[in-house]
Amino acid sequence: MHDPDMSAKKQFVFTAKQMGSRSWSNCKTFALMGLVFSAAECVVEKARAKHDVTNTAVAGCVTGGAMSARAGPQAACYGCAGFAAFSVLIEKFIDRHT
Repeated sequence: MHDPDMSAKKQFVFTAKQMGSRSWSNCKTFALMGLVFSAAECVVEKARAKHDVTNTAVAGCVTGGAMSARAGPQAACYGCAGFAAFSVLIEKFIDRHT
């Protein structure tokens, strides 16, 4: 909400409060995403007894699907595919430099 009668100080305080609440929301989302990804990758790696890019792809798929499941099955499928592809790209980029 923007009130044209608000002073600059009040606008700044209002904006800072909004930014703080959105930042906290994003923080919780990324924490949950990291938890789901790490747990899925650990479970898959233990089950397969291998450390390779397939574990990353499966963990990415699980994470993307879980994070977007509320929006329906089509969104879950796109989330699965997108997060898996992104995870594999990041894994390849990191492994290239080590």
